[in-house]
Amino acid sequence: MCMKAVGIDGCRYGWVTACYNDGKVLIFKNINDVIKHYGDAYSFLIDIPIGLVSEKNNVRNCEKTARAVLPANRKSSVFSIPCREALTAANYAEANGINRQIMDCGISKQTWFILPKIKELDDVLINDHNIRLRFKESHPEIAFQFLNGGSPLLYSKKTADGATERLAILMRYNEQSESLYTKALIDYKRLEVAKDDILDALCLALTQNLLLAQPDSYKVNRFASNPLLDEHGIEMAIYYSKYKHSGLE
Repeated sequence: MCMKAVGIDGCRYGWVTACYNDGKVLIFKNINDVIKHYGDAYSFLIDIPIGLVSEKNNVRNCEKTARAVLPANRKSSVFSIPCREALTAANYAEANGINRQIMDCGISKQTWFILPKIKELDDVLINDHNIRLRFKESHPEIAFQFLNGGSPLLYSKKTADGATERLAILMRYNEQSESLYTKALIDYKRLEVAKDDILDALCLALTQNLLLAQPDSYKVNRFASNPLLDEHGIEMAIYYSKYKHSGLE
């Protein structure tokens, strides 16, 4: 089966997805709705941690190696993930304490805010081995940098210049990018999905398309080069694409 690529990013509404093959940017309340909508013919590249550390297996090395390629002012965008035990905490203080006990370090408020999304996907991947095969983790800041020939981006994604810079990168690979982005801005309110969320989802969809075009690149275009597995056998790796291409089929 020739898989179609979907990029997924978290947003205020829930999740935003982009698919160049379908020519659509969509939003969903939960990850199960995403999976149900797309079906078996689609594979996903998502900006959320996949494969979590825990008391039984507390080593995950992909963030450290991924941060090394980013400039100093962007390294903080790749933050350390929480241990699995912290996902059920009732509040930030409890989650922070659990993480310190198991990992010898706390978690940031930024991490705390996305804990529900991390748990949402983690629950699905633990319980469904078939779905697990169709999900890979990525990080838009890293993915954009590699789409930019490995050169760090000049502007923050939260600025107008940052949005223009990122859209220009996407347009080098697929001329649909501008129309997909513009339509999504019209279709959805900013209280549902931010501009940078849409661009990140498009970036991951494009990256996944490039990875699918050269399946062997999955073996080399990832941090870490020899991924570890968590206690449930879930791979811990962050994917990107170095493949330069003037257009997508």
